[in-house]
Amino acid sequence: MQLVAIGPAFALGIGDFMKEVTGELGRNQERTLPYRKRVGGEMNNVRRALHWDYATAATFDVVIIGGGVNGACLYAELCSQGYKVLLADKGDFACGSSQSSGMMIWGGLLYLRNLDVRSVYYFSKARDAMIALMADQVSPRMLRYAPSLTGGRNPQLIHAVLYLYWMIGLFQRHRPFVEHNFGESALITHGHGECSLLYEEAFLRESDCRFVLHWIARFQDPEHVPLNYCAVEGGSYSTAEKLWYLRLRDTSGGGEVYTKAKCVINCAGVWADHINQEFGIRTPYKHVLSKGVYIGLTRQAEHQVPLIFEMEQEGDVITFLPWGPIALWGPTETMVDSIHAGYSVSADDVQFLLEQAHRHLRQEVKKEDIVSLRCGVRPLVVRQSFHRECYPLDISRMHKIVNDDERPWISLYGGKMTGCVETARKLSAEISRWVPRRNAPVTACTDEVQMELMSFPGLNEKVPSVKWCMDNELCVTLQDYLRRRTNISQWVAREGLGQNDEHLAAVERIALTLNRNDQTKARASLEQYREQVATRFDSVIAHV
Repeated sequence: MQLVAIGPAFALGIGDFMKEVTGELGRNQERTLPYRKRVGGEMNNVRRALHWDYATAATFDVVIIGGGVNGACLYAELCSQGYKVLLADKGDFACGSSQSSGMMIWGGLLYLRNLDVRSVYYFSKARDAMIALMADQVSPRMLRYAPSLTGGRNPQLIHAVLYLYWMIGLFQRHRPFVEHNFGESALITHGHGECSLLYEEAFLRESDCRFVLHWIARFQDPEHVPLNYCAVEGGSYSTAEKLWYLRLRDTSGGGEVYTKAKCVINCAGVWADHINQEFGIRTPYKHVLSKGVYIGLTRQAEHQVPLIFEMEQEGDVITFLPWGPIALWGPTETMVDSIHAGYSVSADDVQFLLEQAHRHLRQEVKKEDIVSLRCGVRPLVVRQSFHRECYPLDISRMHKIVNDDERPWISLYGGKMTGCVETARKLSAEISRWVPRRNAPVTACTDEVQMELMSFPGLNEKVPSVKWCMDNELCVTLQDYLRRRTNISQWVAREGLGQNDEHLAAVERIALTLNRNDQTKARASLEQYREQVATRFDSVIAHV
């Protein structure tokens, strides 16, 4: 059997690694104890434990690395086609770039600044397809462009560009039009006048995180296995068996298992380069990283339509997006050298956004008015030879799909939420070259348990209950629940704790449920969460 050792197989060598893998696979088949017993005790999340058992029992057609929007959408696409699929994310689902968007499904208007008509056409077509096919998740929505009266672009020119944008989108959305004396005029400075330009895009109905979970939650059974907190930490490919042998580590519970797959798809987003390097995969592309930061402010009653303002820098714009009880102001566009830097909000980021608010918004916005911070990294695909300095909008958001020449390994570079459905279809076509499609399509689960709701102080609307999210959506930590299963950490001050910790008792009750009433574990998780809030919110605001 010819083997190709990958990654840290590392220090063991090919033979030792395969002995370890095949031996462990054999032992898994002999064991009768479930995974949660084998790792030294009960796991908090019973469904996750069951999924870990599934992961060791099957040979999968495809393993997808990365549970962001592209990995999740591909997972649902392949499951519906009858493939046996394992989706693995080393953190929680949607815990990277997919939790930090502006929730906008847009056709790429700003790419017209570089005459990138191809990207505009592609994303406009993808946007309209999502509106037509996913009405429960995506809804059309008007946006209001507020031209500046002092040195900005000519309003007539902007109107003409919006018409061109509408035409490139094949007239699928409402025709752009001018509106005077609109309600949001009470929110903006007099420098914008009483004229606005409206055009139509689309927005997610709930949040970007719940959009990702929508794809994943529908397929959970022995042949369709989503696993969060599951790191793929090396493996080997058998050319004789045409199988990948992969080591999976539970980053939450600490256990390790091995699984087998016919094909691996790298959908790890900003981590894609690192994963490829670990597995010895070379491609002609790489990612450069752009950080985007929003601040969340209390939404005013007049604010019904998203607002867009011109910025002097780089011909870019800044947006004011109503979302539940808050409005998102941003984002920034900053090139960064590392993933860590991209997920860290700085005092300078916040100060820049406050200065922009002062220029465009009538009400003075102070750092004390900030409800939440929202930060993500955009993976922008470029050639390996790319080294020049540029503004992020100068780089196309189109994706690239790369097949390895020797092994069934496919890498996805770049991409946007707007194009996730079309990207999944293209990846599926590439996968069929390695693994033939099955004849019997699979229908998503239709007997889903009705969502159980509960109240949280400071919110008028109810949110999914903790237990329901544990039982149905693999929720493990406080951050999973407060940030991604609900919008609590974005809609309630200081990530749900309240300005003066007035909601601490409510968060503690959530921690108790997540830890199945183990008070020691609940207190530890609560203190860890408070320390994280102090670092990523309190400390940042204090230094503005």
